[in-house]
Amino acid sequence: MPSDRQSIVSTDWNRWLTAGGTAAALAVGAAVTAGAGWRGLVLLLAFFLSSSLLTPGGGKRRALQVLANGSVAAAAALACAGHAQWTPAFAGALAAAAADTWSTEVGGRSARLPRLVTTGRRVSAGTSGGVTWLGSAGGLAGSAFVAVVAFGLSLVPPLAALWVGAGGVAGSFVDSLLGATVQARYRCAACGGEKETGGSCCGAPMKLASGLAWMTNDTVNLAATIVGAVVPLLAAAGGTAAR
Repeated sequence: MPSDRQSIVSTDWNRWLTAGGTAAALAVGAAVTAGAGWRGLVLLLAFFLSSSLLTPGGGKRRALQVLANGSVAAAAALACAGHAQWTPAFAGALAAAAADTWSTEVGGRSARLPRLVTTGRRVSAGTSGGVTWLGSAGGLAGSAFVAVVAFGLSLVPPLAALWVGAGGVAGSFVDSLLGATVQARYRCAACGGEKETGGSCCGAPMKLASGLAWMTNDTVNLAATIVGAVVPLLAAAGGTAAR
């Protein structure tokens, strides 16, 4: 019979991940451990736990959501084996994922409506590409959190940790920019309501109103983590070239 502690852990895990999400998370965790060792796994868990605790209800993340946020980090971690210059890229991908999640969850608590990152126009809460000062501060904190933990685990030296944080912030900005410009948005033919996914609403089909059909929220998140990984990777390459 499971203990109360085991029951609490099981309940939290079920709130945070679907069955498919659990399988994807285990695959990402295995890749990270194989490439970046136990320190890499601890950094991954720090990102996952902090993001899940910030998300109301835990988020119940699907496999695609897990892979969109973790696949770049997993690939960079595998590249770390024998190639230490990839370690900041691994941490940078997680910093971007954390910055995006923290900015969304912290920004959702803002008393003011967000402004579209491209025009500054006020938009409704939850609109892709909408930013608030509170959300931006949350994104910066999330990126800094991952960078500090990576430094504390001796995964990256001080200067690389700064680039990891910069990569996270850059990735979060690209996420907002893509969300405001090319991310798909659908409109209900009956009530005019809009959302990021298709399907139906009010018994009527949702039709693509703007953006690209393949540019989903998961695709945007994937692009953000790529940017998060590339920034510290280029910084490392530039430093090597300079020497």
